[in-house]
Amino acid sequence: MKEQRNCWSERMKNNKPRILFTTQLSEQKRTRLENSELLIESEPLITFEYKLPGMWRNGVPQKADAWIFTSKKAVKAVRPVIKDFEIPKHIFAVGSKTAEKLEEIGLKVSIPEQYKATTLAAMMRELDLNKVVHFCGNLKAADLDTLLGDQVELTSVEVYKTKLTNHIISDLDDFDALVFMSPSAVESFCHQNKVPDGIQVFCIGPTTEETARELGMKNCITPEYFTIDSLMETIQQFYFEDHRSTH
Repeated sequence: MKEQRNCWSERMKNNKPRILFTTQLSEQKRTRLENSELLIESEPLITFEYKLPGMWRNGVPQKADAWIFTSKKAVKAVRPVIKDFEIPKHIFAVGSKTAEKLEEIGLKVSIPEQYKATTLAAMMRELDLNKVVHFCGNLKAADLDTLLGDQVELTSVEVYKTKLTNHIISDLDDFDALVFMSPSAVESFCHQNKVPDGIQVFCIGPTTEETARELGMKNCITPEYFTIDSLMETIQQFYFEDHRSTH
């Protein structure tokens, strides 16, 4: 693995749960988890590449009834040139963190009660929407075109690319848990790896968990709120409240 790892026998002596995040964690979040007596390691299974605005801006309709953002990365890609477009009446975000990024640039955002494409589509069908723009990556999780129906003209604008690394993780048996932050990370993992029996799986949200279960993963847990902070709290509770007697 890319990050240097301490001797497993030393970790066993410390008797701390060893958790593998399949994404890069910030030092702040890593420290927070390690301060709660967890051993945290990360192995990014996907990488991102932002497309230059000149590669996609002409594909954005100047007049639309709504915009959709399903990730913070889409917001980051659009933000530098957002003043070049006519802002629609409705802007939708899937996820509180995505909504926060949009609100930072002064946009009023609507969020579905559940952070799922089906819930978003149901929410949008209640409005009189004809033209909708979805700012997304190349591996968007759901077919919104089908979910919204024939009455809505949906334009998907690809503003970043997700690349799967598809590499082998040789010491999976040494971990107590795996953490997945996206369906793409689950798919990348499964190209070359299999979850060992008995290992705990944590997922950031229901779409990620659904992908994990479809690909044969068991023992999946998703937090009540689909944010990294809520996920971290869920992991801490699992090991130090609900399962204290077993660790």
